[in-house]
Amino acid sequence: MQINTVEIQCADHADVANQVAEVFAEKLPSLVIGYGNSTLPFSEIQTSLAAFHFPFIVSSSCLGALLCDSQTVKAGCDLAFFCVFDGEGAYGVGSANLSENSPFQAGASALLSALEDAGRPYESPALIWCALPPGEEERILEGFASVVGENVPVFGGSMADNTVEGSWNTVTHNAYGPQTVAVVAMYPSPPLGMSYSSGYMPTETEFRVSKAHGRQLVELNGSSASHVYNQATNNLIEEQLKGGQILGLTSSAPLGRPVELEDGAINYLLCHPDSVDENGTLNVFSEVKENDTLVLMEGSIASLTSRAQRVINNAIMLLPENRKPVGVLMIYCAGCRLMVGDEIKQMLLSLQAEFASLPICGPFTFGEQGRFLDGKNRHGNLMISAIVFSK
Repeated sequence: MQINTVEIQCADHADVANQVAEVFAEKLPSLVIGYGNSTLPFSEIQTSLAAFHFPFIVSSSCLGALLCDSQTVKAGCDLAFFCVFDGEGAYGVGSANLSENSPFQAGASALLSALEDAGRPYESPALIWCALPPGEEERILEGFASVVGENVPVFGGSMADNTVEGSWNTVTHNAYGPQTVAVVAMYPSPPLGMSYSSGYMPTETEFRVSKAHGRQLVELNGSSASHVYNQATNNLIEEQLKGGQILGLTSSAPLGRPVELEDGAINYLLCHPDSVDENGTLNVFSEVKENDTLVLMEGSIASLTSRAQRVINNAIMLLPENRKPVGVLMIYCAGCRLMVGDEIKQMLLSLQAEFASLPICGPFTFGEQGRFLDGKNRHGNLMISAIVFSK
């Protein structure tokens, strides 16, 4: 097993396809997972990569991709590739389009295609890695589970753009566009380490969801959800109570859904408020249900920048003894990325110092999928995850 990361500067969009082709002129990887700015010519990237015979996914990331290795530290790569070389493993990519399938059907169909592409249609993979359209991630995860059950870990992130306007994109050999559900079925020859967490702490403020529809919080504690949230956060969204975008404001104060673990401990899956409707409804980036308990969470720049290192270390610790980590796929929420601002560079420098020979690559996403501490695959917000490859 070997991992190589590659950065491609895309100042001249007309030359992107040629640059992509040059990267793989000498040696073909077993798998390529790429992330880049949503403004890139994804159709040309697809055409260039499709000329080679290896599975790939390339997806858009908010403000570019994250890349950290011995030579590069960058939080806004135009385009970055995470290349897996594993001749004894097997990898397959599948895709489906939400405009032609229900979210459940798209998840099931994409995963079946990925298993077939890997050449192991009747064998459970070690990991499912995904790039999903924002909006119906919970149903897509249910589609995955209908094929392989609940025990296969699912990690990945929801596509993102720079403006939350829907200009995100994902391409594979056979798919292109903002409605693409893309899945990698991984059968690596060495084991993987995996971790999924957040950098937030609970406060003492709790709410009961008294009225909700999917991702719309209508009422908390029997009153207008946006007004209750605003009061609990010391008028954090006062100016947006009649309608407006609040994504940047609420990154420091999301809502947490308590999840009880086997040992009785409580962990929190985060839910990020992103806008307010004129009627006071609070729209969020993950599903909520009536009678759920939600806890007001708090985070800081320091907690969010230190969490990445802990998540990677946790994943490394889960590797079997005597296994050396050789690369990390990391998901970092776009809301956290925007909140920490320029401190993201210091975070990456710290990662480079701590993991000097370990290439790290990933996107800034509008939703994060991972194996939660209760052993279930879940979709959350403002989360960080790491998949550590080993040899």
